Amino acid sequence: MTRKSLLLAIFSSAIASGSSVQLIGDVLSEQLRGSSSQPQQNQRALNNMEILNAMLGKEHFDFERDECLIDNVDGTPVYGRCDIRQFPYCNGNRPNICFNRINRQDAFWEDKHPKYYIDYNRVHCYPDRFHNVDFTCSSCSPGRWCMPEGRCILDENMYHCWETE
Repeated sequence: MTRKSLLLAIFSSAIASGSSVQLIGDVLSEQLRGSSSQPQQNQRALNNMEILNAMLGKEHFDFERDECLIDNVDGTPVYGRCDIRQFPYCNGNRPNICFNRINRQDAFWEDKHPKYYIDYNRVHCYPDRFHNVDFTCSSCSPGRWCMPEGRCILDENMYHCWETE
C-alpha cells in the first residue's frame, strides 16, 4: 500500500463514519498509534503533520511560529504550541482547513503589528468553491496573511505582500 493509498483509505473511513465534525486526532488515533493495521515492511503510518499538510490547500501553518489558545485561566488567555490533533479533519466536499487567526491584544512584533493566535473553536473546513467563487481563507481577522513575512499583517500597505518578481 502506497502512502497516497493509505491516505485515501483513512479519508474514506472518515467519510463513511458519518460524523459531522471530527478532529484529526479522533480520525487518525488508531492508525497513528499503531493499531492492528500496522504498516507493512518499508511503510510507515502517516503522522499528524502530513495529514494537516494534505488539508492546507490555500492556508498556511508553521508549527514553530503559530500558537494556539490553550486555556483561559481567571480571564487570562494562555497561549502555547498548537496540538494539531485538535484541528478539524477536513475531507469530502469541505477539504480545505482555515484557521481564522485572531490578533492578540498583549503581544506585538518589533514593527508594532500584533501577534496572532489560533483558537481551536474558530478553525473550520471549507469547500473548494462556494457560490461559484473559488475558496479563499480569511487566515487573519482583522488583517491579511503576508507570504514574504510568514505571518499576519494588520496594515499590509507597509509591506510588499502581493508583489511578484
